Amino acid sequence: MGLGYKPKCYISGPGADVINANLMNFERVDASGLKSDSLRLTVSVANNSGIPREGAEITWFEGYEDKVINKGNFKITRIVPQLFPPQITIVATAAPFVVDDKTEFKIRKSRSWENITLGDLFKEIVIPHGFSPRVDQELASKMFSHVEQTDETDSSFLTRLARKYDAVAKPVDNLYVLARRGKVKTITGQDLPEVAIYRPYNNQPTNPGFSNAMVDRPSKQRFKGVRANWLNQQSGEEVEVKTGSSPFKRLPSTYSSESEANAAVEAELRKIDRTGRILRVDIPGDPLIVAEGIMTLGDSWPNDMAGRYSVDKVTARGDSSAYRLSVEASIPLG
Repeated sequence: MGLGYKPKCYISGPGADVINANLMNFERVDASGLKSDSLRLTVSVANNSGIPREGAEITWFEGYEDKVINKGNFKITRIVPQLFPPQITIVATAAPFVVDDKTEFKIRKSRSWENITLGDLFKEIVIPHGFSPRVDQELASKMFSHVEQTDETDSSFLTRLARKYDAVAKPVDNLYVLARRGKVKTITGQDLPEVAIYRPYNNQPTNPGFSNAMVDRPSKQRFKGVRANWLNQQSGEEVEVKTGSSPFKRLPSTYSSESEANAAVEAELRKIDRTGRILRVDIPGDPLIVAEGIMTLGDSWPNDMAGRYSVDKVTARGDSSAYRLSVEASIPLG
């Protein structure tokens, strides 16, 4: 997408006429996990006339003349004027879903549950706060014989549980999503197609479609398996579970049940496998590439780079004539 087409990027909302008419360049960062997406706009104006104030919400659109995609709502957090050349930098972050804290979303709590699935626990926590829960089916049936929230906010507690399964728990708009990292979906739970990335035949820096890439592999020996212990309450003995093959990494915690120990070693091995090969690419802009999505490098790429990757971070930059992406990705799960 994009080769031979003119980039088209703009906002809607307060100040749209002034910003769109004088937009010099932009930078947008889309990151997986708990990091908020960010947007930076440089606007060629001599004063603040017509520019929205801090706290205003705008919607950002990005792509090409043949296809423009809504990249989400952003809340302006800072406006930085510059005397010469006369311009204004607008800094914004992804607009959060505002929770009425009458529900005590930000209050630390201590409580416990017995014999409950991760899906049911997740729904029990997020629904009272006004969120609509979205739970990955692969995670929903995970069972806890006992689980405690200890002097934690609900968001911190959910994040801690998600990390046990190499997953992400994150509020987005009016949704609260619990999903595996690296699945073919955004954190909002919307299924997306895989995006194929092609390297041009004449791959020179002077070519508008020029693509560059680097693959980082750890030099030291990596673990191929994981061990953990769980406490058998009836016998009082610690029992070992493991997955994978030697060399093993041992988890320091002792788990309260066999199922929790198995879940922990499986999640840790997923994490080891997922982060075993890191890809960094600089390519022509494509608004379909998003954090938590999947991109594929096909036959046009060298064998040691070709394959399917989970997108971890996307940095989009552009102006009226150029649109590029810097993408960090890793080997996907499963």
